[in-house]
Amino acid sequence: MDLSKDQYTHLLTGFLDRHGLHENATTVDVFHAVRNIAYGRVGGRSAEAVIQHNMGSCSGKHILLRDVLRHLNQSADVETVRGDFAAAIPPHPTMPEELQAFCRQGGITDFHNYVVWKSPAGEIKLDATWPDGLIAKGFPGNRDWDGNGDTRLALEPENVLDRVEEIPSYKAFLLGQLGRDQIYEREKFLTLLTDWVATTENGGGVS
Repeated sequence: MDLSKDQYTHLLTGFLDRHGLHENATTVDVFHAVRNIAYGRVGGRSAEAVIQHNMGSCSGKHILLRDVLRHLNQSADVETVRGDFAAAIPPHPTMPEELQAFCRQGGITDFHNYVVWKSPAGEIKLDATWPDGLIAKGFPGNRDWDGNGDTRLALEPENVLDRVEEIPSYKAFLLGQLGRDQIYEREKFLTLLTDWVATTENGGGVS
């Protein structure tokens, strides 16, 4: 259901309250609050779903980060890049062998999102994909980001694409350009990954 502007503002304010943040919250505080939301695929790519389930994909989490920063009168956009998602994730011994093989071999084309924040010092890339639990397992994360410089991206971009407002429809369009085998392998990899995350992180503290 589409929310009115006032309802959406209330939703964002509630998110800040839940994390002990207020209208004077810093970008660093908001970044880490979003980053430590569990990683998973629930209810589509929307900030509402991420807040409701306390879980989200890179798209949903970065839409939320963008919109909370805008709510706090910061300038922020979501940027999309194309790259190999599997190759950026280190195999972990607790992963099923098939997932470890994906991570070792790579070859999973995906479209990744992060936020570009216009800080007083210029544009800074904010990647809030992975929470503390997964960073402890070797995932490329940003647990110690203090507001200075770009954060580490969850994958190595092969192509930098557009900054658009409607991320869900844009990402669906991009995925529709992939071949049938690419779509199948991507879905298989993401299912294995999110299932493993759910069983190893117990939902909390995993982004």
